[in-house]
Amino acid sequence: MSVRVLMVDDHDVVRRGIRSVLSSESDFEVVGEAAAGLEGVRKAEELRPDLILLDISLPDISGIDVALRIRQVAPESQILFLSQHDSIQVANEALKTGARGFVAKADAARELTGAIRTVLGGSIFLSERLTKSPKAKVIP
Repeated sequence: MSVRVLMVDDHDVVRRGIRSVLSSESDFEVVGEAAAGLEGVRKAEELRPDLILLDISLPDISGIDVALRIRQVAPESQILFLSQHDSIQVANEALKTGARGFVAKADAARELTGAIRTVLGGSIFLSERLTKSPKAKVIP
């Protein structure tokens, strides 16, 4: 059975890269893409994916606001943030939305597929660079 994934990121090159990483795994299927937050909310409601990869910085509304809206329209979908931000404070804000994980884009090639499996397995995932920070204190 395939894991149905929706990608919400405003950079086409990032979406193509993620698609490439996920296509190397036989059990992941990208079912949709969105380049803006409100479009992502609409697609989440329409597609009801198993997992949503969500950027923090989007052109119309923040990924934090997108996650809160998705929780209302597609509560069964798991959210995994994928962001250029690599601060534990940003990750904690993201997790407060009900998201299950946070991957720094700089670590995505190495961590993304494992992060998805961790989140779908019911656990929280944080990029290693966040957990090794001396100020790291995760607030789930």
